[in-house]
Amino acid sequence: MELKLQHPVTVGRREVEALTFRGYTTAGDYLAFDQRGGVSQNIALIASLTGTDESLIRQLRGPDYLAASRIADKLIAGDSELAGEPAPEKKPSES
Repeated sequence: MELKLQHPVTVGRREVEALTFRGYTTAGDYLAFDQRGGVSQNIALIASLTGTDESLIRQLRGPDYLAASRIADKLIAGDSELAGEPAPEKKPSES
């Protein structure tokens, strides 16, 4: 699944115009929930799901970050639904 960024991010000499999310999660992606703070969790999760560095995700403008966060939330919720369990709890003030 690809998210075209409204505001591309420049990393070195490369301009990132889109984030490509895997269509599935791994156990490693769930490590993001061990981090403190809702935004830190989400940044780590988005970075893991897209195979990008957290520093790139931190540079996303608000609308792009929120769109990426919604995609990550849907992937996690889909896992929980398939497993018949509630989605992992995020810290207050997240998404």
